[in-house]
Amino acid sequence: MTTVIPWAQKPLLPLRVAADLLGISRSGIYRLQASGKLAFAKVGGKTVVKTPSLIGYLETIEEWPAGELSRGAKGSRP
Repeated sequence: MTTVIPWAQKPLLPLRVAADLLGISRSGIYRLQASGKLAFAKVGGKTVVKTPSLIGYLETIEEWPAGELSRGAKGSRP
């Protein structure tokens, strides 16, 4: 029997998993780390994301009001 541990309960996540959770590329994950929004660690020669930093980042993302997504990130177009 295999026990599934929810990702939020794991202390570290592979870059690929963190990127999938955010819906961005791995290079996007590296940009978030470079800007200080995510914390990385090295384990066994692999780079991983510290889960508490990912959760903290998710909490900073602002919600968009209904209807705003259709206009794009830079506002409405003529």
